[in-house]
Amino acid sequence: MDFFLKLGLIFFISVITICPKLMYATAKEDSKYGSPKSGCCSLKIVSPPEPLHPIPSTQQVRWHQQEMGMFCHFGINTFHNEEWTDGTKTPESFNPTHFNPQQWADIAKQVGMGYLILTVKHHDGFVLYPTMHTDYCVRFSPWENGQGDVVKGVADACRKAGIYFGFYLSPWDRHEPRYNDCKAYDRYFMSLLDELLTNYGPIFEVWFDGAGTEGHVYDWDNYYKLIKEKQPDALIAICGPDIRWVGNERGLAPETLWNVQEREGKKVWYPAECDVPIRERQWFYHTDGEKKLLSLNQLLRIYYHSVGRGAVLLLNVSPDRSGHLPESDVKRLLEWRSVLNETFKVNLTERADWEASNIRGNSPEFAPEMCLKENDNRYWATDDNQRTGYVRLRFNTPIVFDRLVLKEHIQLGQRIEEHSIWIKNKKGKWEKISSATTIGYKRIHCIPEQKTKEIKIQIDKSLACPTLDFIGVYNSSPHDLKIPKKGK
Repeated sequence: MDFFLKLGLIFFISVITICPKLMYATAKEDSKYGSPKSGCCSLKIVSPPEPLHPIPSTQQVRWHQQEMGMFCHFGINTFHNEEWTDGTKTPESFNPTHFNPQQWADIAKQVGMGYLILTVKHHDGFVLYPTMHTDYCVRFSPWENGQGDVVKGVADACRKAGIYFGFYLSPWDRHEPRYNDCKAYDRYFMSLLDELLTNYGPIFEVWFDGAGTEGHVYDWDNYYKLIKEKQPDALIAICGPDIRWVGNERGLAPETLWNVQEREGKKVWYPAECDVPIRERQWFYHTDGEKKLLSLNQLLRIYYHSVGRGAVLLLNVSPDRSGHLPESDVKRLLEWRSVLNETFKVNLTERADWEASNIRGNSPEFAPEMCLKENDNRYWATDDNQRTGYVRLRFNTPIVFDRLVLKEHIQLGQRIEEHSIWIKNKKGKWEKISSATTIGYKRIHCIPEQKTKEIKIQIDKSLACPTLDFIGVYNSSPHDLKIPKKGK
């Protein structure tokens, strides 16, 4: 009995000795976020901000996170040096000599594109898989003795490369006689959709072009219904409810880009995709098209004015008549990717001490350090009554930088209307070096080269308490675009 009494006494003394030390350690750790937690073993639970509706679906968030995709215009036009053939070119003219979709998908993956969109049927009406619903398809071409299937080849290649697959199906059809009978054409179009959605595995995005469709009545509602029934995770783009066209074919998003848009009388999450060909104004391969290949600087500008403004970039690279991506285009793509890799290789914020004007509930869960990594579901947030504020980065020694990346936590909606970037100058005073409106999924500030020990990201105006998912500070590649200082 004496043994158990002694054991109980030892336990009691240990508790009263250790517990105050635990309380002190907990309070000390928490003091940098505000008042210490109360109680020996209690934890303060702080609720996240309420979503600012409308918010993106899970599928839309995944799409945002890809940032870039590859468009591949390939078809009967490829063999005629034309952008829009009229539906009269013979199927025998489609005959790639060394069809290599794995090269397409592998290059897309290598340059950082998360998905690939294939033109299964362009406005000419020629179909790139052996459908039984029309004779104007690869069944009647000499390629693979009429047994070939471009769609299967590309879909399989995408899966092997680890990128998503999607398809473009033009509603306009310059070949199909049923096009003049809306109901008959709808049945035909739905039959193609059904085959594509059933036979080629998971579909990431369905791309409906609006060209040439003026005045024709389509059964859009049933198109959408079929897609959602067969492929519930697929997003419907351009002439569809999930992704909108940015409004030009130059790959340029506007300075202010809101993902929330009015559609059919209500506000919805309707983000923008920027499509542009790597050969100026040429979506399909042309034998003399290499002279129109965009320069490295043009591609860099497109990147910063699409991805850098919160949109997704869909860059078209046209396979040639052999069925390969042209060597010159691939070389330019790899050069472009190399520069971007070098620019965004080292995030200087990893060396910084972080501070914020306000931290939601004084909780470490919403501290500014949560902005160190992308897409990890952690973020900085302020209290509900704080619609402005800042995150400050302090460095032990001066850093040199000319790129600053910001991301909102869009799962809670798009909130920030205006923001600015400040540095401590040589005189020890705050100096504004950049400002912009929206952030959304991503905003990249390209600025003249700066040298400083302190940076402040200021949220100047917000629809609700702001969130930041990521902050990155970089010194760009010598081959990247340089922004001159004023007066130089």
